[in-house]
Amino acid sequence: MFDPLEMLEIFRAGQLESVYAKLNPLVKFILFIIFIILPLISTSFVLQLFSLIAQIPLILMSRSGRRVIRSLRASTFFILILIVLNYITTNNIIFSLSMVIRLLVMIIASAIFMNGSNPSEIGDILSKMKVPVSITFSFIVALRFIPVLADDFMNIVASQASRGHEVERSGFIRRAKSLLPLLIPLIVISIRRAQQLAEALESRCFGSGRRTSYITYEVRFMDLLALTYAATVLLIGSLLATLPLEFPLLPFR
Repeated sequence: MFDPLEMLEIFRAGQLESVYAKLNPLVKFILFIIFIILPLISTSFVLQLFSLIAQIPLILMSRSGRRVIRSLRASTFFILILIVLNYITTNNIIFSLSMVIRLLVMIIASAIFMNGSNPSEIGDILSKMKVPVSITFSFIVALRFIPVLADDFMNIVASQASRGHEVERSGFIRRAKSLLPLLIPLIVISIRRAQQLAEALESRCFGSGRRTSYITYEVRFMDLLALTYAATVLLIGSLLATLPLEFPLLPFR
């Protein structure tokens, strides 16, 4: 059995010390963007497969194998639905597999990036890109609160189960109905956390002036190697996209 809530583990900041985690945040962001854009260049099965294989060194560098496996396991239902719907509409199994691999590449890229980054680094990246502070802060708070709310939800489920409330019932409709009473305590907890956050920001005079940072990021040798690898992957992927390896969206009549 897979747990869909494991998908939220993608948004949990990593705590492991790894080669990937020590890279410059801007370099990690560039790698992430490349592996998000690369599978979208073409529907070629070879390009999608190359994008997937090219992420193996990053998985090893970031030590994110377990997180990747959990994320993929949680996405099993969506992967099956994607295969079935694409095959029904196109009657082309190769194209269906290409779309599934494209989804896998994006999920893995997100898992790697979040496993080797923390929200503070992401905020610094957005600040360097001249994103307004209000938007940056809202995005960072959302990243921090998604896994926290997931933990709160699991705690509510455990506490309700200890009181005799059956959540794991057979049938999708019955299970959905059993989850409805859990929304009220989750909403209450969310409001309390938002109020505590507002009080903490007010006590620190948030928004009273220009924000500064004492952290400085340098470009090291590993950063240059990572950029070289990113450029090489993008170049090879662009060449594969230009080759006549496309599969038609609809079968030939």
